[in-house]
Amino acid sequence: MKRSVKVRVISLIVAAVVLGGAVTAAAFMGSPYETIKKALLDAMTYRNATMESQVSMSVNGVQMESSKSYSISGDNSSLRYYFDANGDAIGYNYYASSLQVAPARTDTDTQWYYAQVYPGNNYYVSRNSEFAMLSPEDRNSAQMRFVELLADLIVGDLKNNIAMTSESGIRKISGTLTGSQVPELVKAGIDVLIEQSGGYHGLQNDVSFDGEVYIYEQMNIQRGIKTVRVWKQTVEAMSEEDMAAWENGRYYYKPYEDNYCGAIYIDNKPYHAIGPQEIIDECTIPATRADYGTVVNPMDLPMKSLVIDNIHGEAEVDANGNLLYLSVNGAATVTNIFDDVSVIELSAVFRFSDVGTSNPACPIPGAEQLFTEDYMKNKFGTGHIGAYFRLNPDGSIDEGSVTTAYPGELLNKYNSDRPSAVIDTRYPPMPVPAPVPEPPPLP
Repeated sequence: MKRSVKVRVISLIVAAVVLGGAVTAAAFMGSPYETIKKALLDAMTYRNATMESQVSMSVNGVQMESSKSYSISGDNSSLRYYFDANGDAIGYNYYASSLQVAPARTDTDTQWYYAQVYPGNNYYVSRNSEFAMLSPEDRNSAQMRFVELLADLIVGDLKNNIAMTSESGIRKISGTLTGSQVPELVKAGIDVLIEQSGGYHGLQNDVSFDGEVYIYEQMNIQRGIKTVRVWKQTVEAMSEEDMAAWENGRYYYKPYEDNYCGAIYIDNKPYHAIGPQEIIDECTIPATRADYGTVVNPMDLPMKSLVIDNIHGEAEVDANGNLLYLSVNGAATVTNIFDDVSVIELSAVFRFSDVGTSNPACPIPGAEQLFTEDYMKNKFGTGHIGAYFRLNPDGSIDEGSVTTAYPGELLNKYNSDRPSAVIDTRYPPMPVPAPVPEPPPLP
């Protein structure tokens, strides 16, 4: 099972160090504690800011995962870039108050883009940064005041162990938290993480198939206990017409048949599933190390213990109380239920700029002016719709290319002998980011 590095970082830091966000504040916020705590919480509130982050995790000195992000948040628009495992930009999403624009990857050689119009919906604009997780209403809520009080209680005297210097109005704070300084409440949070660790799902093995009855088993491991269920499913072969539709990505279910239950793959070939599947056998036994196969990440195995070795943090806050830089590095020793011992090292760096002044523009000039509710309604009959388009050599929108039809070769092949009036454009797929230029570096 593969989880994102963001989930792993948050899981370990939250459970091991920052239950409720408290000890993180103590580790790198320093004195004056209240001022720095406010800077961090304000940075988590939606506002005009540009943010770049880099998080990574290594196990026993070998880097396992790495993730990078770059986002610009404004009052009425936001722009977020996406990156591959090497840190190269592979796409972006631009949101305005009524428009989404992004590159679209298809199986053609021509670069296409996608524009989605959703009038009056400002939801995605305020949630396109992975750091700005709070709204102004959340920031000033009773719930947040309770979290702050809880943080103060957990931090206690730890805030006195932090060093701070000031230069040209920039306060630089640094501090280190050792394993012996971890508060008891956080240790209780570690116990919760240990108890919940080791979920493992999705293994399936074929047992038998006679052309009509398919028998297979599924294994689920949770907290070191393995449950094996044997399932029975009656199927029938697809017709040539159904197979052609399936291969072209235009397969439709047959709801008019009461006993039809979708499709199922057997030996890499799709079949109609007739009637619901049923369990014919089930057993529960302790899991063995072999059941986890080649899993090497200790966060994927049930843990026996997790011990924080150290956490070091640094931060910079400007004269206005804005958080400009945040770096957290930590190490923990994990022992799983099979007595394998691993050292996990985590690193997270956040940089902020243009705080209060960021206002991203659409990467495609003219997109906001062209793709309006009225334009979509006049062209396609509804203002709430998405469309694909290409660019001219000068970077302007090729208006003659605007279409709701998916521009993939498979769809073109499927529709090549059909009148354009019956081309199915009801469900254009969401775009997958395509290669884009690197965003500008933060200062």
